Amino acid sequence: MHRGIVPHERYMDASNVNELAGLAFVFLCLDRGRPKKLVIEKLEELDIPFVDVGMGVQEVEGSLLGIVRTTTSTPKQRGHVKDKSRISFSDGDENNEYSTNIQIADLNALNAALAVVKWKKLFGFYVDLENEHHSTYTIDGNMMTNEDQP
Repeated sequence: MHRGIVPHERYMDASNVNELAGLAFVFLCLDRGRPKKLVIEKLEELDIPFVDVGMGVQEVEGSLLGIVRTTTSTPKQRGHVKDKSRISFSDGDENNEYSTNIQIADLNALNAALAVVKWKKLFGFYVDLENEHHSTYTIDGNMMTNEDQP
């Protein structure tokens, strides 16, 4: 399972986005909208499946609430990303505490774990009865919602 995973620790932009060619799968966790849109458009053009994760967190009366999102795009199902605006391409929201660069280790870990579980479902390691391509976890209600099945 761990072979062939290669981290790329540099910013993606128009000068290096072609390095995505030949990849089998991509995990995305980009905060900035412009590079994320560039990468996603290139992945779709190259027909490469990917999982994008994100979260929105707000402070309410000294506590945090929010949603953790996992969105999958595969050659068989891509339309929901644009048609339903499942992935934000904005550069942040002043009302989103997470965009102020706070790091919430447990939510980051949850986001990463959900992305890996979805990847394992896509490649047959886990059974995927719902075949969801978009899921959200709502913190305050401890609720997982699955959407965008084919």
